[in-house]
Amino acid sequence: MKLKALILASALTLTTSAFAQWFAANPAVTVLPGQVSVQVYNPYYEPIVCNGQVFGQTINGPIFNAFFAEQFMPAGSSRFAVVVTNPFNRFVGGWANIHCRFARW
Repeated sequence: MKLKALILASALTLTTSAFAQWFAANPAVTVLPGQVSVQVYNPYYEPIVCNGQVFGQTINGPIFNAFFAEQFMPAGSSRFAVVVTNPFNRFVGGWANIHCRFARW
């Protein structure tokens, strides 16, 4: 009976911890006429690794994007990502989708 309980507990731990590895970051998005910039800050006391995409929609309709992958961020640091357009097709909106995980070895 103890072996069954141990197997069940370890199976539940292993399956739920896989979903808890990544968490959504809270980026600061700034939309200017010529660029959309995103800042991701690491407020934790240990390093994190982030992946994400930055989007900017122009006044004529197209959506531009940029991505970054596996960006290592030590404690208290930040990273920027930027999408740029020409002056005749300015941005009217921008957003980001960024996910991070703790860099534990």
